[in-house]
Amino acid sequence: MKIRLLGDHSRYHCGSKAVWEVLSREAARHGTLVSDDSFDLLVVNGEGSMHHGSAGCHRKIEAISEALGSGRRAMLINTVWQDNPPGLASVLTGCERVTARELMSARVLEAEGVRADLCLDLSYYRPIDPAEPHDFGGGVVMTDFWSNEFDTFAKVTGKWAARHAYVDMQDWDWSRLVTSLKTAGLFVTGRHHGVYAACKARTPFLALKGNTHKIEALGVTAGLEIPVFDTLKELRAAMEAPDPYHAQCDALFDWMERQPVWTLFQGQSPSV
Repeated sequence: MKIRLLGDHSRYHCGSKAVWEVLSREAARHGTLVSDDSFDLLVVNGEGSMHHGSAGCHRKIEAISEALGSGRRAMLINTVWQDNPPGLASVLTGCERVTARELMSARVLEAEGVRADLCLDLSYYRPIDPAEPHDFGGGVVMTDFWSNEFDTFAKVTGKWAARHAYVDMQDWDWSRLVTSLKTAGLFVTGRHHGVYAACKARTPFLALKGNTHKIEALGVTAGLEIPVFDTLKELRAAMEAPDPYHAQCDALFDWMERQPVWTLFQGQSPSV
């Protein structure tokens, strides 16, 4: 079987690269990876692009539609789904598998007639290679945060933020990030994959909501109230308050470790 993969966001940051490595490795177990039009199965990594009718969302849906229209098989996996134009999801009814990373997206898809399996973001299944950690000495580590005003991620530059270590996830290797976060006392992030790195490291975290529901939806999926905030002011107050969140984080870490490992065919026997 020839498999074509679509949705490589490796250049975005190390979390997206970890996703692509897991997906590529798993797909290669089941067939030959191709980059041309000779594929039998198209596997689309939705990741964080399938929301608000984005250009990336439309490109991926169009690719799925073309594959299905030519009589070939298609999957949309590892995806968010939020606030897309009515009817856009109808294409997905022809997919042999759709996989959402969290329950909120799965519910939206279900309401549009699309059944979606649930599976953690694929970065969680990236093996952690031996890496010399950066020692954060039990301190607070921060990333950037989504800014609605600027419609992008931005680094907080105030004096209060400058007291803490800063991580740009574009500059880090996934294994080194996870290994290094084990030395931190608290991770404060606006990044979905930042939350996943903290969970993999089992390091307590505080998060600010982003441009989709994907961070808070992880807690909904686990049935837990994980610490995700609406505003930077609320987040900063939580950083300075006596910690009430370690128990919720530990419960989330335990829940994630109990989830089954993702496979492309979920125990199915793929057609050759």
